[in-house]
Amino acid sequence: MKNIFLCLFALLFSNSPLSAQKIFSEGIIKYDVFINNNVNTDGIYVITVKNGYIKRELDMNNGFNNVTIYNQKTAKTLSLNVKDDTKYALEITENELKEKNKRFQNAVFTPIDKTKNLAGYKCEGSTVVYENKDKVQVYYTSDLVPQNETFNNQFPGLKGIPLEYETKSSPTNVIKFVASLIEVKVIDSKTFMIPENYKIVTKEELLQLK
Repeated sequence: MKNIFLCLFALLFSNSPLSAQKIFSEGIIKYDVFINNNVNTDGIYVITVKNGYIKRELDMNNGFNNVTIYNQKTAKTLSLNVKDDTKYALEITENELKEKNKRFQNAVFTPIDKTKNLAGYKCEGSTVVYENKDKVQVYYTSDLVPQNETFNNQFPGLKGIPLEYETKSSPTNVIKFVASLIEVKVIDSKTFMIPENYKIVTKEELLQLK
C-alpha cells in the first residue's frame, strides 16, 4: 500500500508543470513594437481574446494602423481598412489565411540557453528557422497556452504563448514585439463586433469597389 501511494505521489509530482499551465481564453496581451533594433518604441500591438475570438490591433507611430478580428466558429478573419474615406472589413477565408501563413509551416525550433522574465512570466528562448531559411528568435511562456492554434500562426506547434519575438516584414526590416502587459480578465463581447460604418466585403467585391 505504501508503494502505491509513493507511485501516485511521484506521478502527480511529475505532472505538476503541466497542471500549472492555463489556457489563455480571455484577456489581453500588450506588446511594444521596435523596428530594426530601435531603442525607442515604434508602436503598440494589442491582442484581445475571448471564447475563440482573436482581435489584433497594430498602431504604429508613423500612422499605420491595422485591425483584424478572427472568429473560430466561422474560421474567418476580417481585416478593417479605410481607403479614400471608404471603410470596409475585408473577409479572409480559412484557406486564404493558411496560404498567407504558408511560409511559417514546418518551422524548426532550437532551444537557446537563455531565459527572460516578460510581463511577469518566465520565458524560454528558441531560434526559429523557416523553410525559406529566414531565422528569428522567440521567447515564450509555457505557463499560458492559447485556446486555438490560430493564435500562434507564426510559430506553429509552439507549446506556449510568445512574449518576445521577431518577424521579417522585408529582407531589410525586422520587427520585434516585446510584451509589456498581460491581463487575464473578462472582455466585453462588443470588442469583437464590426463597426456599423464598415462594409464587409470579399476580395472580389473589394476589386469592384476600386
